[in-house]
Parts: sequence; C-alpha cells; structure tokens
Amino acid sequence: MSDRIGRDWPIGAASSRDDLLQQCLAALERGQLRAGQRLPNERNLADITGLSRSTVRVVLDTLERDGRIVRQVGRGTYVADGARAEATDVPMLPTPAEFMEFRLAIEPSLAELVVLGATDARLEELSAIVAQGGRVERWQEAEAADRAFHQALFDATGNRLFTELGQRLSDARESRSWLRLKEGSFSPEKWAVYHREHEVIVAALLDRNAENAKNALRRHLGGVRANARMAVWEL
Repeated sequence: MSDRIGRDWPIGAASSRDDLLQQCLAALERGQLRAGQRLPNERNLADITGLSRSTVRVVLDTLERDGRIVRQVGRGTYVADGARAEATDVPMLPTPAEFMEFRLAIEPSLAELVVLGATDARLEELSAIVAQGGRVERWQEAEAADRAFHQALFDATGNRLFTELGQRLSDARESRSWLRLKEGSFSPEKWAVYHREHEVIVAALLDRNAENAKNALRRHLGGVRANARMAVWEL
C-alpha cells in the first residue's frame, strides 16, 4: 500500500510531540484513522508535521505501547483493531495558567537538588547559558534562551526523572497559546529583567546557597506569571 497522503488525511503540522499525539488520538476518536489503515512512514510523518523523525518515533512508540497501532517488520505501521480512543483519553495541552502554576510548584524545589548534586562544571555550563541570553534581541531568541536556562536547571539535578520532566515542560512551551503569549508580551526591557533574574539565580547556585536560589526562582517565576496575566491572555 502506498504512503501517499490523500486530501482527507487528518494529521497536519504539529507544534510539539504532545500536539502530534493529541492529533492522532483525536483522529482515532473521530474515526478518521480506521482499523487496518496503513500510516505513512516516519520520514513522511516528519515532513507532514514539521517535527523531527526522532520526535515522530516517540509518538509512534507511545501509540504502539497503548495498543493503538501495530508495526509489522517489512510491511509498515497500521491502526490496530479496537484502537479508537475514548474522548477522555485525549491529552489536552496545559493552558498558560496551568503551566505557570505547575512551574511555580516544581522549579523552586530544584534549587536544593542542584546545590547538593551539581558539579562545578555543570554550574559553569549553566552560567554560560545565562551569558548567552544577554545577546537576545527578538522574542524567539528570548524564548529559546529562557527554555535553555530552565531545562539546564532540571538537567543540573543529575536526576533523569527531573531531566525528563524538564523536557516535557519544554515541549509544552511549543503550544500555540504559549508562543502567542510570549510573542505578544515580549519587550527588550522585560527580557532584561528576566535575564538579570537568571543571573541572580545562577549566582546563588554558584555560591551553593539553596535558600537564596529557591527564593530567587520563586520571585522570577512569580514575575513571569504576573506579566503573563497583564498580557490579557487566558491567565
């Protein structure tokens, strides 16, 4: 069977791994992907969605693990019998409000883990990431720099579970609502404040002062949430 895509193909461009997974599950629920239907290969799905092949592979792995699809060596990937998802199973991307509430609950607690477990080399790497953020001029650069800094905090714990959680949060930042919010609320002056707060957080971590780092993270994230609310989005 050909991997060519017809006009009724239900999967389109995706902003993240979770976005693609949500599209697939929604298509199964609506019956747009039918039992026995062959899916395009990873390369074609990557072209369709704009995601990397490795990201597409992770989504397919998830669908296979949940029994939604079956892979047959030499034949391709097919929708499994009984793969239709219940509507309640379709994961919803968090709103910006939910996203910031979760981050405020989690990220300040990383400070103690980083202080206790991070090597000097890891902290110097974190400091270098912050320094790169000082050259930001556009909102896209600011978003990338901010994402890199916060992911590095999760990585610096040395705990693979926290690293994975950080990656999940980075994926959530690719949602359309979050990116529209960041684009609409960006200003060089506001980023300068965030960048300075990053410097304060790193300075506390370099001093191995967990309490100061925790408080600095809480102030920083609280400010981000307050500015997001002022941007008149859904916060």
